[in-house]
Amino acid sequence: MDLAEFEALAEPLLQKSAADQAEYGFALVEGHTVAAEEIRSVECEIAVALPDKYKSFMMRYGGGVFGFVELFPVAPVSSAAEDLRTINDREFPSRSFVAVAPVGTGDHWGFPVNDGRCSEQVWFHFHDAGNEEIVAGDFLEFIASRGLKP
Repeated sequence: MDLAEFEALAEPLLQKSAADQAEYGFALVEGHTVAAEEIRSVECEIAVALPDKYKSFMMRYGGGVFGFVELFPVAPVSSAAEDLRTINDREFPSRSFVAVAPVGTGDHWGFPVNDGRCSEQVWFHFHDAGNEEIVAGDFLEFIASRGLKP
């Protein structure tokens, strides 16, 4: 799936988010976008190359709430917020996995890392067992399956 295909799938959610923001004061999509330079800076800090589709999504929609999934913002939003580098420094300092979204149970969704490069596939990482299982072929498929559907 490319970004244009994803955007076509996401359009109903984006319209509902705008309507809910106007009517109720909250949105279903509230992201903190980043520039390519900020992504490159974080990649250097964590010494891992992130997948292209993930980077494109973060520049377009950002980290935060996207429908039914919460994503760690790439860059810090406030001193209290967890961002990509902070959470991965704490949870995955070996850089064998890069967490991009909390599951809510102490587990994470993210990318396995080989030789300093993230897999395109999104995996579920079990915090207590250390096991991982694949959930999507790429980041946009992950967001389409988890963020667009309850």
